[in-house]
Amino acid sequence: MAASKKNSKTKRDIEETIYDTTEALQNKAEETYDVLLDRLKYERDGLERELKHEYRNARRYVRAHPEQGLGIAFVAGLLVGALLTRGGK
Repeated sequence: MAASKKNSKTKRDIEETIYDTTEALQNKAEETYDVLLDRLKYERDGLERELKHEYRNARRYVRAHPEQGLGIAFVAGLLVGALLTRGGK
């Protein structure tokens, strides 16, 4: 009888240890996920600001040099057209 009580207590101790470990791992994973999500949001915001800045610079350049902007757009259109034509064959 004493051996079965000891086995039962040992089994309960092991179950509690597994439960506590599982809960600790889950909490750590959630914290890591939250930190990673915050970092990704920060990076996204930075890239968005940078993209808006570069877009404004490109618009200013094209307004200041319309003929060069038109030439670049024309050449880019030719390149894209050539790539699309070759990709279809």
